[in-house]
Amino acid sequence: MLILLLVMTGMFTGCTPEPEELLTAPVKIGSLNGPTGIGMVKLLEDPDKYQVTLYQSPDEVVGKIISGEVDVAAVPSNLAAVLYNKLEGDIVLIGVNTLGVLYIVENGETITNISALKGKTIVASGKGGTPEFILNQLLVNAGLDPQKDLTVNWLMNHTDVASTLMAKEGTIAMLPQPFTTIVTEKNPKVRVAVDMNAEWKTSQKMELPMGVLIAQKSFVEDREADLAIFLKDYAASVDFVNSDVKAAASLVSEYGIIPDALIAEKAIPQCNIVFVSAQDGKADLTSFYEIISAMNPKSIGGTMPDENFYFKGIK
Repeated sequence: MLILLLVMTGMFTGCTPEPEELLTAPVKIGSLNGPTGIGMVKLLEDPDKYQVTLYQSPDEVVGKIISGEVDVAAVPSNLAAVLYNKLEGDIVLIGVNTLGVLYIVENGETITNISALKGKTIVASGKGGTPEFILNQLLVNAGLDPQKDLTVNWLMNHTDVASTLMAKEGTIAMLPQPFTTIVTEKNPKVRVAVDMNAEWKTSQKMELPMGVLIAQKSFVEDREADLAIFLKDYAASVDFVNSDVKAAASLVSEYGIIPDALIAEKAIPQCNIVFVSAQDGKADLTSFYEIISAMNPKSIGGTMPDENFYFKGIK
């Protein structure tokens, strides 16, 4: 009986769940309604801990950062550097959350590589942001002059690009995920012509860090325990999205990020959703900033971010 009691006590002790880690206050998060939003679906499931708002454009997120209305935000990687310089170091980069998501997509059969864009007109969005700089670098790598060898019609947003691509046969576009999967699923004539992410890794010998997480410096310094819990929960959310795609797709549909769960399920594996710590992602980010700064110093706010930009980890 004593032995049985000890065994049963051990069983029940082993089954006792760990107590939930409590925040001193909810973390206010601004994210984008795309891959970064997809990576946060488990946080959306816990509104008592995380107040996540999904925005359609980076400009909307910027206003919330500058006003201090959010503690953490997901933004394009170059915008993080711009904000660091603009706010004189009052934000901290805490991780990379999205790698390359760009593709050349065609409603036709003429494009097979970047070089084939010579003499063509393409539609795209993201002028002045990472999409434009990435496209220009890949064009230069292919021996093309971005200003002379093709025409880029810059539209207001990815939705406009996707609509144009599906409606007009012969259209060539640059689109990110999940829009790429959405248009190829909805129109069988539309196909992926060039994986720009693979092209970047081949030509630049590095990953393409397109999206990052930033936090208010005051949040990092004054709420370090809350930051540690957030980073742990965010990493778990990313792991869930990448390991249980079907369940994640259902949540992505529920929160309206991609309304169609079947399309979401096909798109998620192509979205390059990751969580890489600031220190582990620093080398690729630094190289990326050097590349785009050489094109236009204003693309990163005029100067390279210093060491204080990169979160050094929980003490």
